[in-house]
Amino acid sequence: MSSASGDSRKRPGIFDSFRAAMTPAALPEDDGAPIVPPRTVTIATVLAIVAGLIFVFIGAVSLATTDQQLDQAVKTYNASVADCITKFGGIGDAVVVPESASDADKTQSDTCKQYVQLTPDTIAAAKRQNVIISVVIVVIGLIAGVGGWFLRAGVRWSRLMVVGAVLVSVILTMMFSVQNLFTLVGTLLTVVAVMLSYIGKGGVYFARMRARRATT
Repeated sequence: MSSASGDSRKRPGIFDSFRAAMTPAALPEDDGAPIVPPRTVTIATVLAIVAGLIFVFIGAVSLATTDQQLDQAVKTYNASVADCITKFGGIGDAVVVPESASDADKTQSDTCKQYVQLTPDTIAAAKRQNVIISVVIVVIGLIAGVGGWFLRAGVRWSRLMVVGAVLVSVILTMMFSVQNLFTLVGTLLTVVAVMLSYIGKGGVYFARMRARRATT
């Protein structure tokens, strides 16, 4: 008896709790009255719009300062190349490491071996990549902002747009290592917005709106 009693009082595990949260709640009967978005959806709307503004701001600033960023990067790179030439006689295969070199110099020499001389084509390609990434960031912001704006209306594709913004942001980070405090905050805000619109009252709201549209 004690064993059976203990089993009956066993606390649900984390996966049980997650499964319960993801299980759609039963929809209340539609009485024809206007369906008011819950507070969670309102919060999701605000978060998605704020995230969109952050991404648009980052992308726009990056586009406006592309030449300045590139000039600074080229200066820094050329300074490192000059240091390699001074210490090790060159870059790439031309690096010569003295036998008496310290561990720090040996580590630097390994970096110098990876350097190549910059060419106009290399610089132009870097500029194009920066412009493309900046435009993509602006697009992410527009997608998140527009999707967030229509979340309160319960439009189905609005959630998909916010999800899309999250996915593109993650892909951009993984492929091009595009990450700073602002993009991190923007991505986190969109992730929370997605969760609030799919789980709990947010999910019920969108289900009710979908059911309402299906009957009209």
